[in-house]
Amino acid sequence: MKTSEMKERYIPFRKRDVINMVLEDGRFKSKVEADEFGLFCGIVGSIFHFEFHKQLEKLKDSYYPINPDLKKNEPASPEQIEKANKELFSTMLEILNDANYDKITQEEIDSAFNESALVGFSVKIDFDAYEFAEVYARGRRKEFFTFSKFFGLKKSEMEHEILERVILLARLKPVEGTADSGLTFIKMFKDVPLEDLEILFPNSKVTMSLKDKLMLAIPAIVGGVPLLVTKVVPALIVAFVILSAYLGIKGRVEENQMKQAIAAFSALGALGGFIFKQWSKYKTKRFLFQKELSDNLYFRNLVNNAGVFYSLIDSAEEEECKETFLAYYFLYISERGLTENELDAQIEEWMENKHGCIMDFECGDALDKLRQLEILKKDKDGLLTVQGLQDTLGILDRRWDGFFKY
Repeated sequence: MKTSEMKERYIPFRKRDVINMVLEDGRFKSKVEADEFGLFCGIVGSIFHFEFHKQLEKLKDSYYPINPDLKKNEPASPEQIEKANKELFSTMLEILNDANYDKITQEEIDSAFNESALVGFSVKIDFDAYEFAEVYARGRRKEFFTFSKFFGLKKSEMEHEILERVILLARLKPVEGTADSGLTFIKMFKDVPLEDLEILFPNSKVTMSLKDKLMLAIPAIVGGVPLLVTKVVPALIVAFVILSAYLGIKGRVEENQMKQAIAAFSALGALGGFIFKQWSKYKTKRFLFQKELSDNLYFRNLVNNAGVFYSLIDSAEEEECKETFLAYYFLYISERGLTENELDAQIEEWMENKHGCIMDFECGDALDKLRQLEILKKDKDGLLTVQGLQDTLGILDRRWDGFFKY
């Protein structure tokens, strides 16, 4: 299996890795500056952690009435469910954007469902059962997979798109008498081929493709027709004659006809056994497909429902920090200041040339955070600069102290 690179929207390094990459870049004038930058990163990380913790609590509160994992003393009213869904999705969309997740469009989903799945079986989904279903993904890469053809006699390679992190938001339509009526499911998966998106949905069911049906039907026909012609049809004729004799319709039963009758019923028993054998093969094939579906979900599923919030908040916090660290650093070491386009290009070029990472840096988002922290400056010519490290540390320290006022 070989991998080809795609341009990433998010920064595929840990927050600590980005700090070390900056410190090892060697453009700080002294150890004091490097130490102050380390302090800057620590305070920024603490500020963002505090702010994202409030978002986490907001998500948990809004999800409580529609969480399928929690048993409530009283069921939520339709009004409470509607309000909870609105609040949940409003906050979720903000966090998904901060964590650099993108929505999978309906066109991509439809295209993926029409493609042959890598898992080797077909899946049917009843979309009418959903009130809504949305898929978000972060990180895409291309991989080459080797497939066997003609019973392993020939191998071929095909390139497929892999979604590194996938979040599914789905709400089933209210159905009276069902436990999950009106509840919202949230699931997170890893390394999902785009063509296999259908296996992630809660009500997906394994179906037999035309190829699978033919693989079972053709041997059944080849083996069943001779049995039907040579044994079953003659056996049915003999059985009819004997039955007619016993009913007094025609003739009488001879000893040799009794032997033929026994042979006839044996042939019918063989037919029944053959049919049962083919049905067992069909059921076994479906069971193997269902097991493969379960295995795929088991190894790709990371966390479900409220547990997704913790992972998503952590990812958003990491992305916000990394973007802020890089934007501040490149503006700080710039002698004259930079335009937004220059800053974006410098960071992307640095990441690609020095760290082998082809990425699409979220420059506007990073500048918004520097502006919110009150450490970004812009002159009349549109050049961007930042406060010096000591002034910046003072501003951030006052901001941190201002979180709790009594």
